[in-house]
This record gives sequence, C-alpha cells and structure tokens, in this order.
Amino acid sequence: MKALLENIKNPGDLKKLSPGELPRLSLEIREYIIQTLASVGGHFASNLGVVELTVALHYVLNTPVDKLIWDVGHQTYPHKILTGRKDLLKQVRMFGGISGFPKREESEYDLYNTGHAGTSISQMLGEAVARDALGKDYRCVSVIGDASIASGMAFEALNHGGHLKTDSLVILNDNDMSISKNVGALNQYLNRLITSPIYNKWKKFWYNFLMWLPLIGPVMMLFSKKLERFTKDFLTPGSLFSDFGFRYIGPVDGHDVQELVNVLEKAVNMKGPILMHVYTQKGKGYTHAENDPVLYHSVGLFNPEDGVNSNTAVSDRVSFSDIVGESLCEIYKSNPKIAAITPAMIEGSGLRSFYDAHPENVFDAGIAEQHAVAFAGALASGGLLPYLCIYSTFLTRGLDQLVEDIALMNLPVRLVIDRAGCVGPDGETHQGLMDLGHLLSIPNISIYAPSNGAQLKAYIHYVSGDLTGPTAVRFPKSFEDRHLLEAPLPDITSHEPEVIGKGSDLAIVCIGIMLSSGLKTAEIIESKSNLEASVIGIQWIKPMPFETMNEILSSYREIIFIEESYINASASSYILLNLSPENRARVRKIYAFPQESIPHGDRAAILNEYGLSPLAIADSFLREISSEKFSSKTF
Repeated sequence: MKALLENIKNPGDLKKLSPGELPRLSLEIREYIIQTLASVGGHFASNLGVVELTVALHYVLNTPVDKLIWDVGHQTYPHKILTGRKDLLKQVRMFGGISGFPKREESEYDLYNTGHAGTSISQMLGEAVARDALGKDYRCVSVIGDASIASGMAFEALNHGGHLKTDSLVILNDNDMSISKNVGALNQYLNRLITSPIYNKWKKFWYNFLMWLPLIGPVMMLFSKKLERFTKDFLTPGSLFSDFGFRYIGPVDGHDVQELVNVLEKAVNMKGPILMHVYTQKGKGYTHAENDPVLYHSVGLFNPEDGVNSNTAVSDRVSFSDIVGESLCEIYKSNPKIAAITPAMIEGSGLRSFYDAHPENVFDAGIAEQHAVAFAGALASGGLLPYLCIYSTFLTRGLDQLVEDIALMNLPVRLVIDRAGCVGPDGETHQGLMDLGHLLSIPNISIYAPSNGAQLKAYIHYVSGDLTGPTAVRFPKSFEDRHLLEAPLPDITSHEPEVIGKGSDLAIVCIGIMLSSGLKTAEIIESKSNLEASVIGIQWIKPMPFETMNEILSSYREIIFIEESYINASASSYILLNLSPENRARVRKIYAFPQESIPHGDRAAILNEYGLSPLAIADSFLREISSEKFSSKTF
C-alpha cells in the first residue's frame, strides 16, 4: 500500500484525504519522526504526542490564511512535515538546517519565532484584534501546553481575552493532568451538545426570550445561567476558563483524529473566546518514550528498535549542570538550610540527584520565572540559603524581580545561570549571550565565570557560606572529567586574574570557559610566528581588581579579549572601559559574538563561523598585525 505521507507537500494535499484516512496518515507521520530522529536527534516525546492534533488542525483550518500559533514550539515537527519540510527534518537543529522551533524566515506557516513558553495566547489575541480592526475574515488559533498555560503571561492573556470577547480559539494540549476519567461517552456527548449550532441557537433564543419577560425575566435568566454553570462544572473540568470568560470544550481525546476533526470543525466557527481542552500522551506510539517522556524529551542518536541512546553510554565525564546538583547534595550534609529553586527545569538544571535525596529542599516554580526570582529573594530574606538555578535565556524574564526584589535590597541569593554562551542546536531563542550585559548593569551583584568544572564546584561550595548580597555564576552546557572533581577544590577566594605563560608580546584575556580556547589560540599563534603569548584567565568578573589588572596588562605590547557573549553585552567591554588609557590603546580586538541573531547548529561550527574558534582567532590576529608595520615574524 502506497504511503499517504509521500503525497503530502502542504496542507492543501492533506485536505484531499477522507477523514477515514487520517488515522493511517498519523501513524505514518509518527513512524517517520521516530526513524528520522533516531539518526539526527532532537525534541522527541512532545512531537510524538501531538501528531493527531496537528493533522486535525491543518485538516480543518485554512493555513496559512488562518493563523495557527504554537507555544514554545518544540512540538512542531509534525507541523513542519505537513508544511513542506518533511525531507528537511533530516537536518533539524544542524548548522544550516531547519530550526527545531517555529521560524518565520523558514516558512509562511510559521507565524512567530518561538522558544519561550506562555506567549501564544497573547499573540493569538493580537492577531484577532488586528483582524477585526481591518475587517478581515480568518480564524485565530493557539496551541499551548498544560505547563505553559500555568505561566503568568498566559493567565494575563486569558484574562484579557475574556474581556475582549473576540473570536478566537485556544487549544490546551494537556499531557500531564489526570483527566482520563472525564473522557467517555457522556463527555463526548456533552462536547457535541456544547458545540452544536442548534444548541447554541436555542440557547441564544432562550436568553433573549427571558430578557423580555417582565418581572420574572431577570430572575429566570440568573437561575438558568447558574444551572448551566453548575451542570458544566459538575461534568467538565473547565470552570476556571469559564471564569476567565472562555467557553470551555473538552476534554477531547487528542489521539482520536476523527473526533478531533469533528469538534474542531464546530469550535472554529463558534463566536467569542473558546478554549478546547485536548488530552494527549507524550511519546505516544513509542513505548520507551511513553514510559519515560522526561528521558526522551530530547534525544541524541538512538536505536529505534530498543530505544538505546548513544548518549547514555557509561562515561567518566559529568555535565556542569550535574556538578551543581551533586555539589548541593554535599553541602546539605553540613547545611540543611539550602534550597534550590528552578522554573520547571529540574532535569535540565541538573537538580535530579538533589531532588531525589531532598525533595523538600527543591522548589519547582513552574514556567514562572518572575515568581521564581522574587520567591528566591524572599527565601533569602527569611533565612534560607537559596540557589536559583535558571537558564541564561530564561533569566531575562525575571530581570525586573532581580533588580527590584533582590539586588536593590542586597538579598543573598545565589544565581546559578546555566546554558550561558552559545547553546548550539536550540538556536537563537536559547542563546545565553546577554546575561553578562544585564548582570553588570545591576548593582550589588558579584559575578563569577568558572573556566572548568572544578572551579564551578568550588564556587557552589564557596557561596554556601554567609553572603552580604547576591552573587551569580554563569557557565555553558559543557562537561568535565569526573576524576578532576575528586582532587582538592581550587581556591576561588582570590579575585586576581590567572596568568598562564611568560610571553610579553601578546596577552590573550579569556573570560570564563574560554580559557581553554585562549590556550589553544596561543599555541597556534606561537607555532605560526615568532610571537610569545601569555593567557590571562578571568573568573571573577565583578568585583574585579582593576588596579592589578592594569598592572598585569602593562607588560604586553598587544592585547586581545576572547569571550562567548554578545560584544555589546560582554565582560570584555566592561573591562575595557576600566583600563588605563595606555592599556586601552594596546587592545587590538575583542573576539565575541556580533549583535545579531545567532542561529542553531553544532557549537563548534557556530564558533568557527563567527570567528571564535582558536584557529579563526589566531589567523585573524596574525593577518591584522602582518598588514601593519610589524611583521608576525619580527614583531
């Protein structure tokens, strides 16, 4: 039997199928995702969970005329397959390949570049209001998950949507709540009744009739609405959304594609704000992912037959994230007052080991970064030792609270900023290239950037003592040899720069993790010229002993900086402003990322593309000095 998927190049082709063929197409899409990601990796369980929902949406809607907006976006692989990017999925998240998230530069079917949670309802409402204002005619639909809808921004949008009362549809993709008991023959009957045009027509007629009844009309109307509300609340879990002003439909089986089509066809034509509650299962159709959706949230290369991921092989390397969790376990033994806070990133932030050992000391605030930051400040005020573990890209959401509710009051919160620098495959929405610019502009915060895992571990231990104010550590997605963590921890109490080498021709100033790149750069420069270079590692960025720094740099004829941040939000620029005029004049260049969107791809490939690999830096420097009065051979 010829595969249906072979003939689907766009949603128009999808509409040529009969409803009875959609279950078979869904199976083909699911199998294609499994086989493709087994050889390239990417977000996995979430994509398997929305196959039928995606098929139904594109079958019912007239995309891209109708506006379909995905929240977060890591569940859009089926959407990409149905919108002409099936073959391109074989290079998803690779440098030069398609993004793992919606990207408007990539397709007219991707309305927004997404990557952060909780934005889709706001965007959908904006599209709907613009449509109404311009007198246009199309449907506006957002798809949001049960974790994302708990974010403050989503609740703000729901509140506004109920007030606006514009025609719009929110699809709540629920893959976590225990709502299966609500799905059955009675619930399906109620959904058909609620979405029925006849029911809605007579409901409108009934309330209009009551309005004109003298004396008893208002009382009868109030009684009728309370009876309707009581019935819905008793039989469905949607009273919260009704309070916001959204008509509630559901729950609907998110893996029954024909039922989804039936309900969607009615829901998109209903007036006012509608919320359709769909329940799905992460990892649907792949047993290993169904049993452990957290492990299979994002995968590397794996064997589709047995689910064995090549990344799970026994290794003597440990991630920087896991160093944090393991260090907190060690600290707890002598100081049980520590508390770890994370915005829905227990696994991603390496806190699983600490949570399993001390769940009462870990606070998952959900996708609510503002709350998490203010909450951490209050924990510090109350006498605990809070470690706020958060990704660099997500910290931007809590900047107001970081300023107002922590820094200005000098509260001793330990900020543990993961995924700082180039994040690689997750791309532009997740790049951690701005945090230093934010942190350096906020008063009272000390900032540390370890150059290796041992220094990170030493920092986590060091700040478990008494602090007089907030302090932050930033580090990339990286790994360390475990045996290096078993030696005595390095002393990080000194704020002095680390000087490696005795060359006086060139000083290579490296921020944090870029120290290893600086050492390789020095080797290449010395091998290609008669220059002798020294490498200066900066771990304590703030406070920094600028008097000492100026004294050290005065010994070199040329100075360059290497950093994994945006150049205008870098520690290098901060240091440059505080150098003496004489030292500043000898600074040849800051090697950092330009102020533009940095795409997804392998981290090494991206660094090389932007001239930040050791070889690229060395060649660039040698070209510059050879074009001037000094030759690289006689410098």
